[in-house]
Amino acid sequence: MPDKAVRSILSTMRQHNRRTVVLPAKLDVGDYKFDCTAYDLSLGGIRLKVDLPLDEGASVYVQLKNKLKRAAQVIWSADGFVGLRFVDNPETVRSSLGSLAVGLS
Repeated sequence: MPDKAVRSILSTMRQHNRRTVVLPAKLDVGDYKFDCTAYDLSLGGIRLKVDLPLDEGASVYVQLKNKLKRAAQVIWSADGFVGLRFVDNPETVRSSLGSLAVGLS
């Protein structure tokens, strides 16, 4: 199946639409803080490029542009990227994102 077709199918399965971003972020894992980069964002979660492996199910905090600082859970990890699901409900995430939430549902 072509890559474009796979993305189309996956987008219909997601609860929240995503916005492509390239923004610096910080990830708190226990007592450690790591710099990373956010590559896409939704009201339900975020995809980050990280320089360390993280276990699925790990609890973390993610900070983005001094706006969003939310608890999240690692739901997948592959090839230097992690997918996080926000613990908070989408409306709480929306209010934390400010202008970054425009167009997200």
